[in-house]
Amino acid sequence: MQTKIVGVVIPIYNVEKYLKECLDSVINQTYINLEIILVNDGSTDENSLNIAKEYTLKDKRITLFDKENGGQSTARNVGIEFFSKEYHFKNITQELKENSLVEFKLSNEDNPYNIYKIYKSSNFFKNKDELLNFRAPDIDYIIFLDSDDYWELNCIEECVPRMDGVEVVWFDFEIFLDGIDGKNVWNYNDHKTDLEYLRYTENQYTNFNDIIARITKEDIFGFSSATYCMIDFALIELNTLRFINGIYAEDHHFSIILFSLSKMIYIIKSKKYKYRLRQNSSSNHDGNFNKTSFPLYLDYILKDFNHNYFMAKKYYIYASWIITCNTLLDFLKSKNRCFMDTIIYAFINKYFNAGLILLKFNSDPMRIKDKFLLNKQSFAFKYPLINASNIIKFSLEYRIGELLCKKKKILFIFNIIKALYDIKNQDKFISHYKKFDLKEYIDYHEALKIKNHLSYKLGNAIVLSFKYWYKGRLLKLPFELVSIYKKHKRTKR
Repeated sequence: MQTKIVGVVIPIYNVEKYLKECLDSVINQTYINLEIILVNDGSTDENSLNIAKEYTLKDKRITLFDKENGGQSTARNVGIEFFSKEYHFKNITQELKENSLVEFKLSNEDNPYNIYKIYKSSNFFKNKDELLNFRAPDIDYIIFLDSDDYWELNCIEECVPRMDGVEVVWFDFEIFLDGIDGKNVWNYNDHKTDLEYLRYTENQYTNFNDIIARITKEDIFGFSSATYCMIDFALIELNTLRFINGIYAEDHHFSIILFSLSKMIYIIKSKKYKYRLRQNSSSNHDGNFNKTSFPLYLDYILKDFNHNYFMAKKYYIYASWIITCNTLLDFLKSKNRCFMDTIIYAFINKYFNAGLILLKFNSDPMRIKDKFLLNKQSFAFKYPLINASNIIKFSLEYRIGELLCKKKKILFIFNIIKALYDIKNQDKFISHYKKFDLKEYIDYHEALKIKNHLSYKLGNAIVLSFKYWYKGRLLKLPFELVSIYKKHKRTKR
């Protein structure tokens, strides 16, 4: 008996080459009691929206939203909010015509995602009264699928019966290359899925405490498995769970909160999800940064970096990690201290230290520094998140030395002054952490190794020379720098 209704949410952005394969894997599922939401996120290619309309016309289970480009998070949130009955519809189409697309628009006063139109097959409606009173259906479970990937045809059927007594069914995925060389994909030859990294080897029940223990033991960066899950929709509604809009790797925040709220999780070890690694995806698996892989909603960042795609994307990634930290900590405010410390240690520390590289950027179109890294009221000053290695790497000494190592004429005093000016904001932030003893950090010994870097030694000599200028150390500085450099070369040999 297929009595449970499963909501499927598929964001679409410039995937005309892959969309039919994706949608065929959904409409041909052996479990047929589905409500399928397609969200065209402002695609600019020729056929993504047309293909979505074609499938909407032929399958009355599909509802298609067409919206302004805002990123995958906003597209997924449209699906969640539709099923949460947050949208009210106004008919554009007033009369039913057989085998045609019916059009609606939102009647909500607020339309933050700028949804243009909603489409539905006329075959869905039995009469005009149904047309004029279209509402979102009730669903039991929700599941997400990216529009360049696809499922095995029994994916939903395998998940639904295992949802009994759990909040999440978590299945595995399999990667495959499409038009790119594996050598350009980070860690491709040694790739493991989350379930493989965490050493789950069979179908079983688990809980968040066990997952956290395994993540900590294996020292894994992050957690982003929400796409490979069937989820009890009541859990999402009860907690108003949404993806963070406008960031990279939005599934990390969503996954951590989702799994932490789940009392019981069932694991299916089968690889039901087929994950495509391709050119010009938002994940940049091929390592190329260009106009095709840069969505419209990030255009303001690109302009700030003078259309340097590589630097703009790097900035966006680092900024996203900082935003993820802030949002996770907002969620943790209502939790007990022990649970908060667990999440900080397992996830937030790593995200924060990954995003801290943003301090080296002069441009900051998302204003991450002002909001978080230089604002003493922000989370960055309330929790000891930085690791010892970054305290050294972002110290005045290391940053001066690092900059001067890149200059051929390192002895010119104006280079030193420029270095001091360039890194003043970094030191404002790092100086807050200098009151902590490095020995208290887990990576203390790694930090000691960094102190032996040439950058740190040169920078330390310069800082001390300026500090004790009245003792004549500035006059000795050129000779001291030469001596440090020679000793460093001898040590390397």
